[in-house]
Amino acid sequence: KVVGYKSFKHKLLYLLAHKVIGSHPDESLINPFYDDDNKKDVRHLYNGLITVAIYFLQHGVTKDDIAYYLRKYDKNLSLILTVSDEETKSFTDGTYAYDNSIVQTLGFPRYDNLKNDNKKKRILIIPTWRNFLEGNEKLFVNSDYFNALNNLVKDERFINIAKENGYEIMFKPHPRLEYTIADTDKRYLDLFEFDDYIKISYDETYPELFESGSLLITDYSSVFFDFAYLKKPLIYYHYADDYHHEQSYFDYETMGFGDEIASHEDLINKIEEYVENDCIMEDKYIERVESFFKYTDRNNCKRVYDWIKNN
Repeated sequence: KVVGYKSFKHKLLYLLAHKVIGSHPDESLINPFYDDDNKKDVRHLYNGLITVAIYFLQHGVTKDDIAYYLRKYDKNLSLILTVSDEETKSFTDGTYAYDNSIVQTLGFPRYDNLKNDNKKKRILIIPTWRNFLEGNEKLFVNSDYFNALNNLVKDERFINIAKENGYEIMFKPHPRLEYTIADTDKRYLDLFEFDDYIKISYDETYPELFESGSLLITDYSSVFFDFAYLKKPLIYYHYADDYHHEQSYFDYETMGFGDEIASHEDLINKIEEYVENDCIMEDKYIERVESFFKYTDRNNCKRVYDWIKNN
């Protein structure tokens, strides 16, 4: 049952709770006493009253080094949930300072509901964001990020390949692309020159897109793990090394679930190759998927539930 955010009941339950289980560990999101609006630190008023343990289910597979954000010194989590032993090692062997008892490879509960029952002839474009582009329209439109994506969504050859083979194209904007640019009425998304054939996805959930998609084009977004989990083909469009997170254990060349492509022309060629072959994932990438994910048995919910209940 949903409790109103920062309501009296929320505050009461938070004080009495033993465990908080969620996809985000930020105090501003889970602690109803956190005074983010006034930027005042009022923790001294309730220090000692709150003894809740935070169980972090993650909202995506961690592939980059985000120790600056998730280290034990800052978050002191009671569980970090992972899907792969490689991912677990990145938390226990690096600078996060968590031990083996906290980081558990149990699989994501949401993966239990991912299915291949609703596959359509649909090409997905799902890029992530670049933090350094925030708030500056001129910087944004002159960036490699904007130009690489903009050239793709208006490319006539790409559109014709999709049309001739009966594929639709859907662009799922990162939430930041829908933000209004500082001191303007425009969104970042409004600056793109989308061909009329491309549909912008606002209403579909990510699981709906994963299940219906035949091919995924992304950059550094961790959504590719969910798509690859279904053993569907994907392409990494790495036109530049411009992502704001530092690379960790995940190496796209040796561990990736699809080709890593740098040029626009090579990207279109690879899309055409997939479309003409019914968008089937290559065997070598299927083998990598099966090697990376520890569990594909749809028992992730039970494993996570049992672990949290007993710890």
